[in-house]
Amino acid sequence: MVLALLTSALISIICFISTFVMGFTMAARTGLSQHVLLGLFTTFLVTLTQSMTMFYFIGTGKQVKDLVAGLPHGGDLVQRTRVFKTKVFPPALWAMLFTMATMIIGGGVHTRVSWTPPLLHAGLAAVSLYFNLVAFWKEGKYMIENNMLMEEVDRLLR
Repeated sequence: MVLALLTSALISIICFISTFVMGFTMAARTGLSQHVLLGLFTTFLVTLTQSMTMFYFIGTGKQVKDLVAGLPHGGDLVQRTRVFKTKVFPPALWAMLFTMATMIIGGGVHTRVSWTPPLLHAGLAAVSLYFNLVAFWKEGKYMIENNMLMEEVDRLLR
């Protein structure tokens, strides 16, 4: 599961960078349909990946809580899972929100709505890319620590 989530996050970052570069290299709206389609796919992939990652941490945290309920130092193990969530959830949430905002504002730029300047779309894309990179880094780090915690719980229960 961890490998699938991290692979999906990496693919979404690659798609995001491709969409970002495509947006700046378009000449006179040529290639706009490809930019829009790749942007839509990227938004879908980022949202799916980040929400599934959040569910992964929620699920493993609940599993640890249930497994160590009767152990004397089980509270420490549960607290460690909470730390993982507090470190991963904010950048994952911001990555989703900014990516969705980038897509929505991009639709306004495409239809030439007056309050959606292309510079706003580009700025949101840069912020979105930043939060996707931060989320990927933290998810990788804390998924490794979460796996080590799960192995520790497994050893304690034997």
